[in-house]
Amino acid sequence: MPFVFRLPRVLGVLAAGAALVVVPAQAAGAAAHDAAVPGVLGACAELTEQGPGWASLRNDCGVEISGSVQLSSGKNPKCVSIPAYGTGTVYWKGSGTAEYAFDCLG
Repeated sequence: MPFVFRLPRVLGVLAAGAALVVVPAQAAGAAAHDAAVPGVLGACAELTEQGPGWASLRNDCGVEISGSVQLSSGKNPKCVSIPAYGTGTVYWKGSGTAEYAFDCLG
């Protein structure tokens, strides 16, 4: 009996598998936030401005996050709460400039 390859069925299974794997980061983050499960939302915190001992962060996501910055001195200031699509400011004592912003876990 000759082997019959069923292309439409294979493509349907592959498409269904891809649909299960691909989830937008914000949707996954919102689900995790609603369930109060600590996790990384993605790149929500964005460094917008800075000066000696402070940095301003913007939240690009539709859920409240905690964010901070990595300092050139190797230290990280305490995480601050940032409302959905809002801004927050982190402060630190000592030297160092903010290199980038990050989302805090939990």
